[in-house]
Amino acid sequence: MTSKKSSETKKVAKPRLSEKLKENSVELKDLVEIKERDFSYVQETKFDGDEFYLPNGEFDWDGFESASNVRVGRKINPHVKTLDKSDKVYCTASYAQELYDLMFNKSSKNFPNTFDVEMGKVYEGTVYGIDSVWMSVDIGYRELVYVNSSKENTKGYIIGDHVAVKIVKSKNRDFITGSVEEGMQQAVFEELMNNIDNNVAYPGLVKNMIPEGGYIVSVNDIDCFMPGSLAGMNKLHDFSSIVGQTIYVVPISFSAERGTVVVSHRAYLKALVPNAIEDLRNAADQVITGFVTGSAKFGVFCEFNGCLTGMIHVNDLDEVYSLKLKKHEINPGDEITFKVKEIISDTKITLTQLVHQDPWNGISDRYKLPAKVTGTIKSIKDYGMFVAIEEGVVGLLHISELPEGAIKNYSKGQEVTVEISRIEEITKKVFLKLIS
Repeated sequence: MTSKKSSETKKVAKPRLSEKLKENSVELKDLVEIKERDFSYVQETKFDGDEFYLPNGEFDWDGFESASNVRVGRKINPHVKTLDKSDKVYCTASYAQELYDLMFNKSSKNFPNTFDVEMGKVYEGTVYGIDSVWMSVDIGYRELVYVNSSKENTKGYIIGDHVAVKIVKSKNRDFITGSVEEGMQQAVFEELMNNIDNNVAYPGLVKNMIPEGGYIVSVNDIDCFMPGSLAGMNKLHDFSSIVGQTIYVVPISFSAERGTVVVSHRAYLKALVPNAIEDLRNAADQVITGFVTGSAKFGVFCEFNGCLTGMIHVNDLDEVYSLKLKKHEINPGDEITFKVKEIISDTKITLTQLVHQDPWNGISDRYKLPAKVTGTIKSIKDYGMFVAIEEGVVGLLHISELPEGAIKNYSKGQEVTVEISRIEEITKKVFLKLIS
């Protein structure tokens, strides 16, 4: 817009849009001026000479506002997708984007990833603009997607946030509308489906039990189904005990009958076992509190440390529990204390309530180095073999002490003759050498 110079107080009004469009050429400076059609008349102010006129003869509105502290009522439209971040569009009409595109010949060459927006499809994008009515999302399309702030809670979003938006109306008047709530739900559902059998865990809220047996678990607002048998490492003694709790679950399948993703808490707990076993080895003498999961004539089954299961043989029960077992007075859920007797494998742990003398006490006095003993192979690893030289004492026969490739000739339970080369009583470690 070109204004005549004046040093007197005056009113400044915009030209009609139709008049401006009649001109043969339109440049960025013209677009900015066109968008100022909603400003009110300028308040009275005084200025001298041509200080607010640019070399090309146009009036410097930004300089005028800054110097005179006068508001002209201009408000930038945050929802128009511009080619340059410095471009400012003030038009708030529904055709603002179309007008901008027309004036700058904005076409597919400016957006090489041009595609057709599909109704009901979810697109990844970033928040482009926010006002009291709309939140606009840039999905890489030539137009922005508009989310109605009066129908969805958009208060937590800021410009630049990454969001998933679902197209709900692609031909709604002059713009595309979408839903970030539906987009997020569908994106979460697709992620859960893609991670079935990938052992990926998600926090989920156990909302309620269902009559058929099982639970409804909400994972990021997606309702999933969890069978009661998969709610723990063992059968829960109180099925209602986890309702209202947030637990980690793993998607394992899709139920076409229910139309939901099936999740498992047990699969998550199983993934914790290896680390829990390692921690258990480092605290072998610790008194542990667990709870009973079941009992039989030969002993009591216990769950402890969140994900581990072991058994106390009838011969390792103290007098109180031994009597309770005979009278069938031990029930699932009962609290019980014990110590670890032996870790046979990740899924087989023997426990005891009896006080046993620590076999490591005085071990250096019992074995004068180098001592020759016969032991039993308890396990074979890539780095060597663990050999029990007496009840409760297991030593390491490192692979470097074996002939090359010889480890494949040994098996678990086999007896071997070894020499004790070093004993660390404090750390409870014994190092062995093979005797041919």
